[in-house]
Amino acid sequence: MISEKNMDNSNLIKGNSSSYQSTPSNFTPSIPGFLLVVIICELVVFFFIPQASSYGLFWLSIGITAPFLAWFLVYWRVYLSVFVTQKADTVSQLDARWSPFKFNGWGNETLRAYIMESEEESEDLLLYLHGYNSSMSKGESRAIHLQNMGINVISLDQRGFGYQGKRKDWTLLKVLTDIEGLLLSAPEILGFTPRRLWIYGHSMGGLLTIRLSSHPSGWWTQSLRGIILESPVASFPKIIDNLLPGRAVMAKPWVRHILRREHERIHPDLSIRYANAQLPYCGIPKVPTLVIQSENDEVLGNDHFELIKLHLFEMSEIHVIDMPHSSQYDFDERKEVVEKWMKIQLLEA
Repeated sequence: MISEKNMDNSNLIKGNSSSYQSTPSNFTPSIPGFLLVVIICELVVFFFIPQASSYGLFWLSIGITAPFLAWFLVYWRVYLSVFVTQKADTVSQLDARWSPFKFNGWGNETLRAYIMESEEESEDLLLYLHGYNSSMSKGESRAIHLQNMGINVISLDQRGFGYQGKRKDWTLLKVLTDIEGLLLSAPEILGFTPRRLWIYGHSMGGLLTIRLSSHPSGWWTQSLRGIILESPVASFPKIIDNLLPGRAVMAKPWVRHILRREHERIHPDLSIRYANAQLPYCGIPKVPTLVIQSENDEVLGNDHFELIKLHLFEMSEIHVIDMPHSSQYDFDERKEVVEKWMKIQLLEA
């Protein structure tokens, strides 16, 4: 049994899929910052010096700055919707066979992950990645099923979710860096470098899996054997577009501008930009791929699956199953498809 301990991987080997430079602290005045100070001053004057409202110059100033206030409100709303996770759900109890350990992720933050060792002697490893607004506990049945097949499994709650719920800052590149830090820690935790690695990604975890497997680095460059994608996200921009209700779709260029600027501010060493966070630009895996798609995906619809079929068809075995999108539910048909595919994988060298 592995006891919980800290992993010192502060000297991370910079991976190919993510971003490693910390967000710079910028204290130089900016035009938006200056205008925000002006707006605050106007509000103070309005409430505490009522006679100022009798001057036309005051109202002229209000008329000039009011549109900027609206811009700030929209900017902040977009930022909170995309880069900050919502209130964390109650975390379900994990299977007692999981052993926790700590590792360093993006910005050398200390994060927690879990490993469930195979009951058989095995040098194989599977990494399970849950979706956005989900947690490891909701989809752990997938990992446990594969552990029962004689594979060591490893997983984590992504930042902002599950036991990592206190970390609210979420970007694709931060999460990718976290995962690369986790993989870097795996050999020391296991006591050996895995001979073979598979990655299983559900929903947004599918997009993370596509990026990781198409840009491998470290020991897993040689060990990666295949990936499993369950109802995967194939385009981050499509996710954002679907969040804009009704007439708000007219604001797509505006929203995308905000997102692009924030990505560049948070990740000055961008290896993937907001507009490119989708197939085929985020990368095409060159390993065997199993795709399991919800037949009537009530969360993602059909757009993402169409991208998967268009760009991953050559290396993929695709199964469409009558099941919901959520990983909280599991079905025998899904298990049978995964088990059949993995048995073939395990027979190969």
